[in-house]
Amino acid sequence: MISEGLVTIQELNLEIGRTLIQIARRSIYEKFSLDKLKLDDYNNPILDKKGLAFVTLEEIYDNRTELRGCIGYVEAVAPLKEIVALAAKAAAFSDPRFKPLSKNELDKIIIEVTVLTKPEEIIVNDRWLLPKEITVGKDGLIVEKGILHSGLLLPQVAKEYCWDSETFLAETCIKASLEPDCWLDKSVRIKKFNGIIFREASPNSDNILVINPQNVECKIKSYLLD
Repeated sequence: MISEGLVTIQELNLEIGRTLIQIARRSIYEKFSLDKLKLDDYNNPILDKKGLAFVTLEEIYDNRTELRGCIGYVEAVAPLKEIVALAAKAAAFSDPRFKPLSKNELDKIIIEVTVLTKPEEIIVNDRWLLPKEITVGKDGLIVEKGILHSGLLLPQVAKEYCWDSETFLAETCIKASLEPDCWLDKSVRIKKFNGIIFREASPNSDNILVINPQNVECKIKSYLLD
């Protein structure tokens, strides 16, 4: 049963995050008949609220990780637990950038679930002022033009790549298959949202990290300092 209202970030905690990670992994394992996911077993009223979420998969190579899939939903069409289950399976097997996950990769995959707030359009009279309305590390972005062009980048992405807000806008335009300066076009809609991250410390781990996107390390800066 779907509870009324949209789940808020403030309602989430470590235990709910651990449950979301478990749902995501069991949804993926189900594809290989290694587990059976029964969403009715998860009857927390928070999980039954409608929610927006992305599931990101990263594969471990030596001492580093590489993106292996990332799919999510920004429309509140189902309970949070169902959204995470669907997103996990899609990230593993339907992300067009990658081949479907294989069974022998399961123990190399770190699962990350980002729960989002409802995207809100940024309205400004002067498009040049858009970067000032975006807080790097807090806001994620969606760029939309018509029905053919849409791109989304999660809040943590700008922090990982050390982008300022203008670069973040440009990169989201590129994600939408538009020109980098598309955000200056008044026919392009720019939306922002917030998020909270739950991430496995290692594959299949019960140690779940709760991460504020503002605390994500800048990979480029770290690389330059090494």
